[in-house]
Amino acid sequence: MNTKRVMAAILSLIMISSLTSCKENEGDSVVQESSTVSNNVVGETVTQNILNTESAVLNTTSVSTAQTTTQTSSTEKTSTSTESTTKNTPAETRKEVSESSDNPAEWSKERIIDEYKKAAKKTNGNAKSKQNITLQSISINNGEYDSAISMVKPIIAKFIESKSTEIDGITGGFENLTAQDVKTAKAYQTNDGTVIEMTMVEQTSGAKEDALSGSVGHAIATVGDISTVTGDLADIGLPLEISEKDTKIYYTNPVVKVTIDGNGEIVSGSWSYIVEICMNNFKAFGKTVDKASITMENTIIL
Repeated sequence: MNTKRVMAAILSLIMISSLTSCKENEGDSVVQESSTVSNNVVGETVTQNILNTESAVLNTTSVSTAQTTTQTSSTEKTSTSTESTTKNTPAETRKEVSESSDNPAEWSKERIIDEYKKAAKKTNGNAKSKQNITLQSISINNGEYDSAISMVKPIIAKFIESKSTEIDGITGGFENLTAQDVKTAKAYQTNDGTVIEMTMVEQTSGAKEDALSGSVGHAIATVGDISTVTGDLADIGLPLEISEKDTKIYYTNPVVKVTIDGNGEIVSGSWSYIVEICMNNFKAFGKTVDKASITMENTIIL
């Protein structure tokens, strides 16, 4: 746009200079012929020509400017349209990159979950893991039965230790794992393979639950149906009569971390969470207990 305006100005100056030069030459010729009338006529003619030429130049410049403005407007619209399109594409572009990239650090949460599920399925038939359960705390009526706890705690600790056994396959109902189950996810490359780390959405269950259901159950098998647990306790001499509606199981800090090798199999990993079983208004040894809770840490190591 600026170049066109400069060119128009230069051409206008050249034309005016040329016409002015013609005017001086014609004026000298008239003086030599001593013709005042002719001189005036020529002068008027030249002046008129200059005015006409200047008008033409101005009109040309105006048209050029108008054309330039129109072209500029069109260019600006095109630029705006291009910018608008560009602004709408980065997220989609990033998603396409994350879905096709070989760099795990660029994977989306959905891609990470998909890679984990494929590796878990491929590894499931050959995996053997060690499940470790450790007792963290026991509380009955907010400390009212501390003496009773001191007697019962060894029994419960022994029960928990008996559950620290080997398990076959990859834990959890990973086939049903979705992005809604995962709070955060990241992946990165190491010398041992691709590492995937996921923090699951915390879960609260009732007395009757499927061990492979829920956000935590999809990634790490949960306690499941509490009646199974109380049945096991009764078998070791600790009878409980619980109310299903007054029983809650809380799963907190659920974390999955695995390493996947070049063959797409999980070669090492850990799955863990803190579980708190809260039971209200139940009977133990024929006595009513208002409130009791048992907190344990469950860790599975491959």
